[in-house]
Amino acid sequence: MQCMESPSILTIDGGWLFNVIDKPNASGKFPAVVMLHGFTGNHIEANRLYVDIARALCDVGFVVVRFDYRNHGDSSGSFEDFDIENAVSDAEYMVKYTLKLDYVDPSRLALIGLSMGGNIALRIYSRMPNIIKAVILLSPGISFHGASKLLEQARGDYVYFGAFRLKASNVAKMAKSDAMGIADSINVPILIIHAKNDEAVPYQQSVEFHNRVKYSDKTLMLLDKGGHVFSDYEVKSRVIESITKWLREKLNAT
Repeated sequence: MQCMESPSILTIDGGWLFNVIDKPNASGKFPAVVMLHGFTGNHIEANRLYVDIARALCDVGFVVVRFDYRNHGDSSGSFEDFDIENAVSDAEYMVKYTLKLDYVDPSRLALIGLSMGGNIALRIYSRMPNIIKAVILLSPGISFHGASKLLEQARGDYVYFGAFRLKASNVAKMAKSDAMGIADSINVPILIIHAKNDEAVPYQQSVEFHNRVKYSDKTLMLLDKGGHVFSDYEVKSRVIESITKWLREKLNAT
């Protein structure tokens, strides 16, 4: 299927969100996916992972919305002011925006969240359980309790991450973001993909979450390699193929 890819900027609370929409070049209403990127990431993600997933999904009939949280990527604000609660608000805003697009079928909406985006995806699901029809978590940072250790390395008011720094108060806020308990309320198909050699987020979080989900339509896909962002061509290809096949089945895409 031929697709159109359109970037745009949306205003929010005095700032803006940069976003890209991949849309099938055809008439009608299509199932939609909103993609939520990771900490320090963006709408492209490492190794163009989000670009390739979005285009693969569009090719089989999905509208795909990618965007940068405020303080990330091409959206407004400095990274050091990033607040995870604002990111959750940004994600909810983009979901509502997607639902209003005249070429989107609002009854078939899914979320994909990578790393921190997995945490945010679960929190959005808990806010909109009747809207979200499927959830995909990629190397999800479901619980950020470990972030509290980073506060021990703070220099003044900031915690430093290589070329980035973040206000210590906002690191403390991230450390309190634990979505593990949301497993008990999951009532839609969920796919979790995680590599065992992930050095950023332990795959055991995904195992624990999957085990806690009571809903029968759940899938945990553990990979032997690929790292946190599936940095291996064969692994990345397998991940994209698995996502595309799974979503087509769950959202009845043609």
